[in-house]
Order: sequence, then structure tokens, then C-alpha cells
Amino acid sequence: SQVLSWAPGTMIPLKMLVLVMLLLGASLQVTHAARGTNVGRECCLEYFKGAIPLRRLKMWYRTSRECPKEAIVLVTVQDKPICSDPKDMRVKRAIRYLKSMKDPGLQES
Repeated sequence: SQVLSWAPGTMIPLKMLVLVMLLLGASLQVTHAARGTNVGRECCLEYFKGAIPLRRLKMWYRTSRECPKEAIVLVTVQDKPICSDPKDMRVKRAIRYLKSMKDPGLQES
């Protein structure tokens, strides 16, 4: 078997080098594809449990359906995301608040 030397004192069998390069190439393609499916949005792994500062919120969105946990992301005026439980009454109240700010004529109860 052929031996390739990268640096003095370092020898790697050519078959091993080819195998490592193939595995590295395959893993890079897998990670690239995984990122593409979520279209730039992040997944929430746990929910925020504190008080939600309504007047400090500017927008909200749902996480991707590919995420393991369903979540609503509330975004503050300082662009800080707050991962929230969509079933939580405080989160529903925050969404109603944001919708009313978008269209002051629309009041949901």
C-alpha cells in the first residue's frame, strides 16, 4: 500500500486519506442540506417561563414545522427572540396585542 507524508514524521496510508476525505465531503453535504430545510429560522428547544413584556414586543412568528417542538417566537424591539409555548395564555395575549398594534381598528377578544 502507498504511504503519503504530509509533514516530517507523519505518514498516512493513501487509502485512509481517501476514506477520510470522502467522509468529510459527505458530512458537509448533510449539514448544508439540514440548514436549507429550515429556511433561516431557528428551532426552540425550550420555552421562556418568565413574564412577557408586551410593550417591548415588535413582532412574532411560528417556528418551522420541521422543528421538533412547536413554538411561537416573540421578538423584542431590541431584536431578542423569546421562545414561547403557543398554548400559554400569556403568549396568546401577546399575539393579540401585536395584532392590535398592527391594525388599531381590529380588536380581538
